[in-house]
Amino acid sequence: MAQVKGFRGYRFDPEVAGSWDDLVTPPYDVIDSEQRALLAAKSPYNMTHVILPQDSGDKDRYEVAAHTFEQWIDSGVLKQDAEESFYLLEQAFRSKDGEERIRRGFFAVVKIPESGESIVLGHERTFSGPVEDRLRLTAATRANLGPVFVLYADPDGALAPFLAQMDARDPDAVAHTIDGATSRIWRVSPDPRVSAFLGDKRLYIADGHHRFKTAGHYRDRMREREQSTDLRPYDYVLMGFVPFDDAGLLICPPHRLVRRPDALSLDDLLGKLSPWFEMDPVAGDLAHAVESGEGCRIGMAAADSRQCLLRLRSGDRARFLGDDHSEAWRALDVAVLHRGILENIMGFSESAQHAYEHDSVKAIEAVANGKADLAFILPPMHPSQVQACAEASDPMPQKSTYFFPKLPTGAVIHRLI
Repeated sequence: MAQVKGFRGYRFDPEVAGSWDDLVTPPYDVIDSEQRALLAAKSPYNMTHVILPQDSGDKDRYEVAAHTFEQWIDSGVLKQDAEESFYLLEQAFRSKDGEERIRRGFFAVVKIPESGESIVLGHERTFSGPVEDRLRLTAATRANLGPVFVLYADPDGALAPFLAQMDARDPDAVAHTIDGATSRIWRVSPDPRVSAFLGDKRLYIADGHHRFKTAGHYRDRMREREQSTDLRPYDYVLMGFVPFDDAGLLICPPHRLVRRPDALSLDDLLGKLSPWFEMDPVAGDLAHAVESGEGCRIGMAAADSRQCLLRLRSGDRARFLGDDHSEAWRALDVAVLHRGILENIMGFSESAQHAYEHDSVKAIEAVANGKADLAFILPPMHPSQVQACAEASDPMPQKSTYFFPKLPTGAVIHRLI
């Protein structure tokens, strides 16, 4: 099914570009304007200069990115490896409770599936605006600047010996990124056993749905233009692979910050919630209360300092959520929040935009500071739920998952020419 192979990656040469700490970044879509400015100031070779380019003079941002990227290659800032390779990745980080964690995986390229092939499955909707933006950037730079983050099933640890090469020697490069993660990279020879193992597996997108969609559009455009009968670099997309069972795989819940409709008082809201939820006052750590039991549990913090734990009453979820989605979708706590509470009870449309905060303490502080009327605190999602919704072809509500840390952008780049 999945055609996975090595490639001749482009990587920063620290003797020319300087420390990887100043060059490698998280993905473009988690970098805000303030962080972009801080990162860009670190080095003229920081990845933000090409993944988040800015207009300059008579050049638009895509022309700027193309010019910058080509300059980096011409001047030796980026150098292409002489041989096709896989690139091992280890990321060390701390979870929100301070626990030190390690996540391991690798980079390779994957043939973009043809129409009708169910090889790479996603769990999120994509939107035309981000795809068009990334497509223009891809066309300008002719590169996969950042990877698509995918998960694969390996319950028996078949690829553990391959990943264990990281224990045999020091990494080729280390990058400390702005998100607090430390990424270590090893270049290794392509292992045919890895390609064979993944050849009959499905891949599940954890992060990078728009990058994957963009790669398919670019492939189609280039095929139409070149009319080539051979596989070309643009027929492949850069991916970062992590097994579902990796001990360091962490999915953080994006909590919701909501403005309450003027016509709906807090007491009215509580009254409308009571037929569907048991409601327990919480005086202490709301996130801990949410994560400390079975069943659907959602925390709610209000502007008057009231906190309560909403526990969905037992019964048929289809009665509360409707029957137009799969069972896998209805099993999501975030679906209960969006369809059940925000839409059915509070009257928001499905497309309504809400603010998101990954830190539950900051989410509750935002309510206390008047930035929102309500904070809804969600529990972490299990990776199996990502797999189930992807297999059901039933996208989760927007921003249902936040995999942490993100895969580093700039650790290795796949050129499409």
